[in-house]
Amino acid sequence: MSTEIGYAVLAAVLTFVGASFVEYAVHILMHRRVVLGKIHTQHHKENVTDGAVWEFAYYAAGAVPFGLAATAFWWLLGLPEVGIGVCLGSVGYAAFAAYAHQIQHERPELVFWMPMPVHTVHHVHQQWRQNFGIGVDWWDRVFGTYERTDWQPDPARRRTSLLDFLRIRWV
Repeated sequence: MSTEIGYAVLAAVLTFVGASFVEYAVHILMHRRVVLGKIHTQHHKENVTDGAVWEFAYYAAGAVPFGLAATAFWWLLGLPEVGIGVCLGSVGYAAFAAYAHQIQHERPELVFWMPMPVHTVHHVHQQWRQNFGIGVDWWDRVFGTYERTDWQPDPARRRTSLLDFLRIRWV
């Protein structure tokens, strides 16, 4: 692997992790009614989403401008591959978070990457001070907002095929 590709991959991974923190922090700010408080309260009351594509559009509204600015910044410093990595990492996390949000509302039993689908539990138990992660639970664990809650997947909704991961509301 060339050095340039290595820089791009490293930048994408670090940005992905950083974006997961931004998502966690913004979710906390929503609960404190600093950002989109009324809309988020309504989201909790209705417990529905707008579909994975629309969720991606919302997340990308922040990720794309950040990624483009970072690309321009690193380009000016002579490291365009780092900027491209940052752009890919931020947009990549926006896509992952949108999918994770949708799947946790519709098919939480498919969330294999966490021991407990924290966003599902956050909604089901109306946790206003715990389990703020959507795509990952790392930051809840780091900052003490993770609360292990009894959650068992509905046995009637077990995964039967890989296509189940695509059987969600997209729009």
